[in-house]
Amino acid sequence: MNLKSSPSRSVFLALVLASIIWGATGPVMKLTLESVPIFSLAFIRFFVASLILLPFVFKKLSIRREDLPLLFLSALFGVTFNISFFFWGLTMTSGLNSGIIVASTPILTLLFAAVFLGERISRNMILGCIVGILGIAVIIGKDILKNGITLSPYGDLLILAAVITFIFYEMLSKNLFKRYDPVTITFYSFIIGGLTFLPSLFFEYSINPAWINNLSLSSFFGIAYGIFLSSLAAYLLWQWGLSKSCESCAGFFFYLDPISSTVASVILLSEKITWAFILGSVLIFLGLFIAERRHPYSRSPS
Repeated sequence: MNLKSSPSRSVFLALVLASIIWGATGPVMKLTLESVPIFSLAFIRFFVASLILLPFVFKKLSIRREDLPLLFLSALFGVTFNISFFFWGLTMTSGLNSGIIVASTPILTLLFAAVFLGERISRNMILGCIVGILGIAVIIGKDILKNGITLSPYGDLLILAAVITFIFYEMLSKNLFKRYDPVTITFYSFIIGGLTFLPSLFFEYSINPAWINNLSLSSFFGIAYGIFLSSLAAYLLWQWGLSKSCESCAGFFFYLDPISSTVASVILLSEKITWAFILGSVLIFLGLFIAERRHPYSRSPS
C-alpha cells in the first residue's frame, strides 16, 4: 500500500471506519431487535437515511434508462436481501456464530472477485488472508473451547446469505461507479431498499401495534446508530472507498469486524478485553497490512 499517497490514506481510513462501524452493528442491532420488529427497524433505518441524503444528491439524481435494472438489482442485494437476511439471522443464531461467518467475507470476496470480475489474487493477498484468519481464530478460539459452537443452521445460513448478497452488491455497485457518484448510488440503494420493507412494516404493526409505544432508551440508541452510523456513515465511506479500490482489496477490511464487535460487546454487554483479543487484533492488522501494502488505491479497471 502506498502510504505516501494522500488519496491512499484517505481511502484506507474510509474503509477502516466503515468496517469498524459495521462490526459494532451486530451487537447494537441484536439488542435493538429485542424491542423493534425486524422489517420495521430496516424501513426506519434506510428510509430516514435516504431522506437525510436527498438534499445532497438532488442535483445528481439523473440515471440512464439502461442502468435502471442494474440500479434496482444493486439496491435489492445491498439493502433488501442483505439486511433481511442479517436481521433475521441475528434473531436465530449467536453473536459468536455470526462473527465467525461474517469473518469469511474476505475469503469469499477474493473468490467472487476472481471469478466474476477477473481480479488477480496475489501472494500477498493470500498470505494476508491466512494471517487474518489466524487472528480471528485467536479472538474466537477461547470462547469456542469454553462454550463450543452451538449450531443454529437456519440462523447461520441466513447470516451467510447476508454476506454473499453484500458481495454481489459490491460487484454491481462497481459497475455503476463508472458513471455515477457513490453518494448517488447509496441514495438510490437506501430509498429503493427502504421502500421494499414498507409492506412488511404494515404487517408487523398490524400484528403488534404496541411495540411502538414500548421503545426504551436503548431502542432509540439502536435506531439512531442504524440511521446515522451503520447506514449513512458506513455505506458512504464504503462506497467511496470501493469506488477507488479493487473489490478483493476492500474485502480484507471485514477482518476488522470481530475487533469492533468485541469492543461493542464490552461497552454494551460488560464483557472484558482479554490477551487473546489483543493478540488476535494484532494479527488481523498485520494480515491487513500484508494484503494491502502493494495495492495502492486507485480506480480499478474492472
